[in-house]
Amino acid sequence: MKRTNSNINSLAPDPQALIPNFCAGEAVWLLVFVMEMVALVLTLLTGERGAAALSALLMYSLYLQWMGICGAIVLCTARRAMTKSSVGTVFFVCWGLLMLVTTLIADGAWWLSRVLPIGEPVGETQQAFVLRNVCISAILSLLLLRYFWGRAQLQAQVKADAETQYLALQARIRPHFLFNSLNSIASLIATKPDQAEEMVLDLSELFRASLDKRNTLVKVSEEIEFVKTYMRIETVRLGDKLWVNWHIAKDSLDARIPLLILQPLVENAVHHGVSRLRGRGGIDVTVQREGQRLLIAVENPVPPEDAPKRESTGVALENISQRLKLIYGDSAELTQGLARTPNGSVYRAQIKVPYTTVDRNTGTVASDDEGDD
Repeated sequence: MKRTNSNINSLAPDPQALIPNFCAGEAVWLLVFVMEMVALVLTLLTGERGAAALSALLMYSLYLQWMGICGAIVLCTARRAMTKSSVGTVFFVCWGLLMLVTTLIADGAWWLSRVLPIGEPVGETQQAFVLRNVCISAILSLLLLRYFWGRAQLQAQVKADAETQYLALQARIRPHFLFNSLNSIASLIATKPDQAEEMVLDLSELFRASLDKRNTLVKVSEEIEFVKTYMRIETVRLGDKLWVNWHIAKDSLDARIPLLILQPLVENAVHHGVSRLRGRGGIDVTVQREGQRLLIAVENPVPPEDAPKRESTGVALENISQRLKLIYGDSAELTQGLARTPNGSVYRAQIKVPYTTVDRNTGTVASDDEGDD
């Protein structure tokens, strides 16, 4: 749902994706839980019972939690410092840092076991104890980082697949819009050549803007300009039969939405609503913020039952639905159908998406949906 032109990302994972964000609370709490489970398993392996088991659990917990928290701090710092490094560099630097943390913690634990009156001193020499812990950590860290690497590659693959799917949607929808617009232009060439020329210029401007746009999401104000360009094309064809009532809240102008997500709704309203009326008809376009969501609604008058029917393939709305799914998952929704208003029945198409003013580079893209015609 966003830009019309997009480059497919390489399947090489993002270096930062290799390391979970241990700067955030969620990853740290997960690490604490995992370390405590390891401490519990080690305690059970000792075969101790009662007070001896609790003492062993306490010692293992202190040792492993301290090692885990220090490792998380180191990985958090490394993640921030190596944003431009290659994945391989990040992998081996992180592995080396974890080995260093293990060496320091194991060495400190050996000395503390002889100084603090807690439990029995470590029954190994300092070198043997440190070496054993470093070897265990080396194996586990390699497995863990390899898991993170594989997960990062999977995420990169999913991201690339989403972009490929978007590009397929985009390629499917552009010819549809072009077909509708060229039909409108062709109908004016013989009778209104000057206006037909203006339509060609507007059409080329619309396509140029969509092809040049490389942002994931565009501002509502930009999307409205695209719609106005499209409306100039339709106004030449329909004359004063068509008008638009804009209801755009000021705090929504800087909100980000997928490129050309509003235009196909307006196009449907024109082709399946206003163009089938005997008289004039207006389209109401509403964009407003509702808490943490942005509401986009397009309403058009309902044509009489005996009005000429227009065949509908459902291409545009299905395309919009798929694009919303690609970018927002289940947090966006598209609804359509008849609605009652103080002025009578209208057909309403409505989109709700999360409100954001940030152009999130999600890796998924959107396309130029066109009319449902």
